[in-house]
Amino acid sequence: MNPSNRTAITVVRLVAAGFLVVGCLNLVLYWYQSHRDHTALNLWRGLYLSIPLVIGVAILVKGSAIARRVDEYLDE
Repeated sequence: MNPSNRTAITVVRLVAAGFLVVGCLNLVLYWYQSHRDHTALNLWRGLYLSIPLVIGVAILVKGSAIARRVDEYLDE
């Protein structure tokens, strides 16, 4: 693995981690607000707020392919 490919995979993993953190914070803050206000959790709102989690997992799963494409793009 060459250094530029290693850098690309690191950047892709960092972006995926950012999506995962944002998704988790969305859900935790939604739960906290619902608990504080004594309201019921809405399933559709929870699914909507978990979209960044799904994107982050997809980026992690396809990380090496995405890193390869980013590396090829930057080499041009």
